[in-house]
Amino acid sequence: MSNFGDVFKGLARVLENKIFEMLVIPWPVDTVNHFPAAVVVPEPVDVEVNLQGNTFEGRLRMVVLVASGDSAEGFDKLWDYLDPTEATKSVVAAVRADQTLDGKVDDADVERIENIGRRELWGGWYFAFDAIVHFIKTVA
Repeated sequence: MSNFGDVFKGLARVLENKIFEMLVIPWPVDTVNHFPAAVVVPEPVDVEVNLQGNTFEGRLRMVVLVASGDSAEGFDKLWDYLDPTEATKSVVAAVRADQTLDGKVDDADVERIENIGRRELWGGWYFAFDAIVHFIKTVA
């Protein structure tokens, strides 16, 4: 598997281990019926970022789905997953609890959260937000 694939697997393991009942999906799907869920996709890659020929940095976008867009309480559920102090639900707390992403990177953190609210994604409506995870990785 590629280095980016390894980073994805590490992020998926951290999210699934730290957030109660989190399902991590490695590609945009037609519909999601399990909550919470995170669809993880790569962000644009700056191929010129290269430190001494064996270190690179990158970003992954987690589209975090907390409820169906038809759920009356869906917006309230967003707060728990956004709160960096919520130990069993926060994506920020999950990444900060293991900033090596299960040993797959040297360092990682949630860089920003955006697109918060009720959104149409892949043909369905969800209460969701995007979390951008920045990482740096050294390869042999």
